[in-house]
Amino acid sequence: MSTIFKTLGVLLLATALLNIANGSLFTLIGLRLAAEVTPAVVGFITSGHFVGLLAGSFTATAIIMRVGHIRAFTVFAAVASCAVLLMGLVFGAPVWFILRIVIGYCMAGLFMVLESWFNDGASNEKRGQTFGYYMVASSGAFAVGPFLVNLGDPAAYPLFAITAILFNLCLLPIALTRKGNPVISQSNRLKLRELMKISPLGVTGCVAAGLVNSAVYGLGAVYGDLAGLSDSGVALFFSAVILGGLAMQLPVGWISDRYDRRTTMMGLTCGAMGFALLIVLFGGWSLPLLAVLSFAFGGMMGPIYGLSVAQANDYVEKDQFVAVSSGLLIAYSLGAIAGPNIASWLMDGVGPIGLWLYVAVILLGLGGFTVYRMRTRTALPVQEQGNYVAVAGETPLAGELDPRAVGDAEAAEAVATGPAKNHD
Repeated sequence: MSTIFKTLGVLLLATALLNIANGSLFTLIGLRLAAEVTPAVVGFITSGHFVGLLAGSFTATAIIMRVGHIRAFTVFAAVASCAVLLMGLVFGAPVWFILRIVIGYCMAGLFMVLESWFNDGASNEKRGQTFGYYMVASSGAFAVGPFLVNLGDPAAYPLFAITAILFNLCLLPIALTRKGNPVISQSNRLKLRELMKISPLGVTGCVAAGLVNSAVYGLGAVYGDLAGLSDSGVALFFSAVILGGLAMQLPVGWISDRYDRRTTMMGLTCGAMGFALLIVLFGGWSLPLLAVLSFAFGGMMGPIYGLSVAQANDYVEKDQFVAVSSGLLIAYSLGAIAGPNIASWLMDGVGPIGLWLYVAVILLGLGGFTVYRMRTRTALPVQEQGNYVAVAGETPLAGELDPRAVGDAEAAEAVATGPAKNHD
């Protein structure tokens, strides 16, 4: 552990600061918009983040390779900071949509720099532990970010300034590092058509995860505001969802590596759908109850993306893992772009519970498709399944950090204890 922190501690600190800013921004934008515009407009603006994230994931590499990691990181952080400050100065749906795209693009570039350094600094023996620390730093800090809204009025400028400061602060550990520039490999990615032939359920699960996660993250603050929660209540609700997903990664990984992967996905899907409906019925009773239900929902929903990636990886060789992850990232991103728009229309029609009704419908569809696949394709023997690994990255480079990609059973078991994979 001390070795990992000595070599990668600077990167973990930068990752934490970046994700605190990101978590703060999601909550701040939701609360600011909820007081001014309809949920449909919020959904439109939120989708811009995922448009930028997808574009940056596959084009920001050129900028990084041209000017180097530190300069690129500085540019992306500075531009994101300026965009956040502009959001505090100028209000309007078209402008905010463009700024959200810019921030999403910069976030992709920032994650690519960090993940490429993690890839370069993690030995095969410590890759699993490194991946686990990266996951905790990302998700844990993202859960802290929403509580920054307690420092002021979301409609006022200071909170935007604080978030912009955090984007600048994540520059400091990177600007002071003496790390060199690792080479970013131009990874191939499988097309969605090819992935659908390999694992229809894996692709469908990733799309569903994108549809649901983006809607909850982008519109969760709007739901809380319309439901009458205070700003601190919205922060607690939002963080509960994130922490639930983080807490359940290892238990779900242990189960999915020892039982039929699709049965595990079916259980998670039904559980997440059930808790979404419980929020519809009882979420308005009290904040503690909503926090418990949100934590439980996050616990069921959070691992579905990683489980879908694992499902697809079960049917390919190790040298295709990165290509599969890159292709599935597109599937997730397409769902993430559409999710806030669709969910917000339903919220416009039936009120704040429309978010959870939308989530329940998406998960009902995923559950139905899972049953269909279980009836049409024989499950792999458990001993031939690979290890489940929580997927935290938002760029193709995260697939290279995945300990399964290096073929090291010990590395994989550090983040998901299960039987080593035997390929056909």
